[in-house]
Amino acid sequence: MSNTEHYLIDTADQCVKLARAGRAMADQLEAMSNQLMAKAVELDTAQQRDDAKQPNTVKKAARK
Repeated sequence: MSNTEHYLIDTADQCVKLARAGRAMADQLEAMSNQLMAKAVELDTAQQRDDAKQPNTVKKAARK
């Protein structure tokens, strides 16, 4: 097998490895995004509960 053929095979193998690593990284980023969104919803829900517990006069003053 010539040097060119070896080079092309090695380069193709590297491309496959990088593509797989990229997909794994994309999956990890998506999982992190889902966790962050869930935390944001959790915090927003807690804030809404806290706001609902406050008297109306306090809520109106806070909006101004």
